[in-house]
Amino acid sequence: MMEVMQEMGMTDKQFNGFVRFVLDDIKEVLEQLEESKAKEKLKKVAENLQQTLED
Repeated sequence: MMEVMQEMGMTDKQFNGFVRFVLDDIKEVLEQLEESKAKEKLKKVAENLQQTLED
């Protein structure tokens, strides 16, 4: 991941901003979905992104 960020010239702050943006949109979609395997998978993606921000 760091290699990609360096090639793109993205700082940690920019990367975290991008992750927050994506995470916010995922949470908005999750509120609208009924329970399903797809919703569970999307919840897992959201959890992983949240963990990325906390590390």
